[in-house]
Amino acid sequence: MDREGDNSFGMEITLPPDLEAYVHERVRGGAFVSATEFIQEAIRRKMENDSWMEQKVLEAEQSELSPLTRGDLQSVRSLIRQPRATRTS
Repeated sequence: MDREGDNSFGMEITLPPDLEAYVHERVRGGAFVSATEFIQEAIRRKMENDSWMEQKVLEAEQSELSPLTRGDLQSVRSLIRQPRATRTS
């Protein structure tokens, strides 16, 4: 445990200049109070998106109407879980 008995930990990230500029622009524009708030929201949305995609894969697996095979669905599931940097286009 770190700060104040919770399980959180500090993290420092480095963004490419274009992403850093975008974050600063959104904070300056008032959409977010801080860069931290922006990053937290982005991570939450990514988690929600991954969860939604996983749910859709599960629904397709259970559907008799899906044109996708189990192999197709497993490929989709693997893409969801694979880090973007390692994906091939």
